[in-house]
Amino acid sequence: MEPLLPPEGGGLLELATGVPSLGFVEPLLRRRLSPLGRAMLHCAGRVAEGLGPLPSVFASRHGEVARSLPILEDLARGLPSSPTQFSMNVHNAVAGVWSIARQDPSPSISVAAGPETFGLGLLEALSLHDADPSQPVLFVYADEPLPAPFATFADREAPLHAVALLIGLPATRQLVLERKPGGAGDPAPVPQSLQALQTLHSGLPQGPWAEAGGTWRWTVE
Repeated sequence: MEPLLPPEGGGLLELATGVPSLGFVEPLLRRRLSPLGRAMLHCAGRVAEGLGPLPSVFASRHGEVARSLPILEDLARGLPSSPTQFSMNVHNAVAGVWSIARQDPSPSISVAAGPETFGLGLLEALSLHDADPSQPVLFVYADEPLPAPFATFADREAPLHAVALLIGLPATRQLVLERKPGGAGDPAPVPQSLQALQTLHSGLPQGPWAEAGGTWRWTVE
């Protein structure tokens, strides 16, 4: 996966597409990762490269739901579930692989909070950093399209995507989520995570969008 850097004067992201590079994860662990997990750890590895132990927050609205489907199908047929599928199906599975691959015993939190998962996961990571400003915190988010038959419940379309941010001081820029209560309007056409990525890449505000009784907007300062 070759990184594509933002144009000069643009945003703050190193962007990349293609097959994730996971050279820091041993093959036995790597084979157990789903495409979602590979994307998360690729981004985390780029951000944390050369750094020591880091507390982390891994966030995903749906997590390893693609692994849940075969387990549910086996249960419906009265068959035992696969131990391998089950062990990697839990919401903190990718965080566990990250900890093992890095031999990092630092605390880690896995978050799922519906359509606001990206924003609230970022808030969780900021809270960890605020509790100990001397310690940077790794924030990783990823999601992918829901598989059938869950796809009928999706309220927004989004491709498989992942992002990792290192929260620490001194910070060169700030990503700010602002909320104005009582907003009205159509839901955002893309998830919070993609709007935030667009803001970071372009340096321009994205939105606003109406959700949960208020109007939200990402800005970079």
